Amino acid sequence: MAYTVNYAFTEFYEAINLDGDKREVANLRKDHIQELLSKNLDIIEIFSSGSIPRFTALKDHSDVDVIVALNYQKHIENKTPTQVLQNVRDVLGDYKTTVRKNGQAVTLYYKTWPNVDVVPVSRVVDSQGKVIHYKVPNENNDTWIISKPKTHSKNIESKATECGSNFRQIIKMVKWWNLTHGDYLQSYHIEVLALKVFSGDIDDTPWHVFQFFDKARPLLTNYLWYEGGFVDDYLNYFDRQEVLKRFDAAINKSRDAWLQTCEKNNNDEKAITLWRQIFGDKFPAYG
Repeated sequence: MAYTVNYAFTEFYEAINLDGDKREVANLRKDHIQELLSKNLDIIEIFSSGSIPRFTALKDHSDVDVIVALNYQKHIENKTPTQVLQNVRDVLGDYKTTVRKNGQAVTLYYKTWPNVDVVPVSRVVDSQGKVIHYKVPNENNDTWIISKPKTHSKNIESKATECGSNFRQIIKMVKWWNLTHGDYLQSYHIEVLALKVFSGDIDDTPWHVFQFFDKARPLLTNYLWYEGGFVDDYLNYFDRQEVLKRFDAAINKSRDAWLQTCEKNNNDEKAITLWRQIFGDKFPAYG
């Protein structure tokens, strides 16, 4: 329960936030994956990635991504993405696994939080041996996706320094909104939209939540290029239209909610009611 919009947003964030530094947990999972896979696979490089080490993770809805760069000649050359993913599943055959919905990882289930999305990749290097990017398998269309996870993490850190703590907080709020409205957007996609949308200090949470929806909406109408590839090519035409409909509704409601707390209105009760309609039951009710 809350009587002001600012307090309501504070309570909402605390309800959805995966608090604390969980990178140690992520690294423990990474070490376990390395132990399991190295018995049968030649691993060139392995590191934890994803929303947990980037501090953009949601409570109860975040797994650890473990990027596993495999020896190209031994495990990837002349193989399809589907075959590479299946090979990883075979090596982990003693455990419960599935291929992640986006077709880019093998999810290994643990009895305790968190599960792990194992992403087998190949490295592309320049003439000096420096990694240019990684190629990630996409089982959904049997293609390889260019990915720069380390660069993306640096971009998130840099933007958070520029914009302040609200940058990561609003990312988490939008991820929660996405979960409660069909879960059409990938977590990574939401982070990229935030990188494109925000600049400078974003200290006013309600206003900048509205600004996210309003400014990100045009970026969803066509393919979005970022760090060597299209971020949103996983969306088919029909899913994209559903996302746009949901963004239109969020734009209108978040604008109305923000206007309720302008000087001429000063109606926190109405504003909180509207924000709760946007974010669902995790957003506190008025009172």
